[in-house]
Amino acid sequence: MTSTAWNRLSLDAAEGSLITAIRECMVRSPRQLNNAFEADAELLDLGAAGLLAMTVDTLNNGAELATVSTPYAKGWLTTTVSVSDLAAVAADPVAVLVSCSLRRDKWTLDDAREFGRGASDAAQRYGCHIVGGDTNWADEESFTSCAIGTVPRGSVLSRVGARPGDALYVTGPIGAGNAAGFRALALGGAAAGEPWLPQARVAAAEPLRRYGRACIDTSDGLLSAAVSLAELNGLGVEVVLRDEVYAPVVSAIAESTHLPRWCSAAAEWGEFELLYAVDPADADRCAEALSERGLRPIHVGQLVAGAELLLVDESGDRRQLRDLLLRMRALDPAGSLLADLRALLAEGV
Repeated sequence: MTSTAWNRLSLDAAEGSLITAIRECMVRSPRQLNNAFEADAELLDLGAAGLLAMTVDTLNNGAELATVSTPYAKGWLTTTVSVSDLAAVAADPVAVLVSCSLRRDKWTLDDAREFGRGASDAAQRYGCHIVGGDTNWADEESFTSCAIGTVPRGSVLSRVGARPGDALYVTGPIGAGNAAGFRALALGGAAAGEPWLPQARVAAAEPLRRYGRACIDTSDGLLSAAVSLAELNGLGVEVVLRDEVYAPVVSAIAESTHLPRWCSAAAEWGEFELLYAVDPADADRCAEALSERGLRPIHVGQLVAGAELLLVDESGDRRQLRDLLLRMRALDPAGSLLADLRALLAEGV
């Protein structure tokens, strides 16, 4: 089976190697348009019926579910993680399937109802429905969703297609998901206000079909997304994080913990904004079209020729993303996260 080589910087080399090994022993569908790692969702050409987009995502108990604490929020997030992948290929969502592994000693019928309500409310927000799935008892809680959508013929958008000099934008402020995860694991669950209910940016589909050259969602954090987009296109990247990039909660946590705000772009609880590459000549028109759909596009840098991966943070300091992200990923979210993060920053990462 043909696959994109995973021989550049990998923020999780073991995972990339496993995916490549699994795919090597499979027969590739003649209908599939994307290679491995090239798109957030798999794209199939159905001939006269058009293009089908499909994706599946699993949330496991622990760090991956740290951003949500109620059954309703877990249901909402379960739907959103897979629909966000559809949004990243500019697909129109059609349906979602949900699979739950639940602990007998933890879940009540009321919990199950709230989970279902959250999953369904999210799906309806995105213009689709939950149409089925599977439920099992297990020792560890996990939730999987499979989202299905359609793409107009001739409108394929993937992670590949960017060029040197392309501008990078996100569809809205970043860091809210990382803030929610950090509060839960590093600050003892201290939170204020309503639960975090992220939004899959399906409203961006039409403008990104028209103007976008490449796109990826930020579910693993903005900086990881930028590195992936750059490397899959054989380019470097310069990410510039100005004040307007951050969600308001990021500044509040940064001030209370004395941490730089760029940490919220480097951690991997992420959010579900879309990071897209666009010809600078089209950037304003694309931003205007997205704004008309209720989004708030923000310029966050550019792709460059060569292989340099660079962050310009809010203080103007320039940091090498290669070392920064690898060392951030090495931190244990379930350990002494705040102390470990401060120690890492003291080393000048």
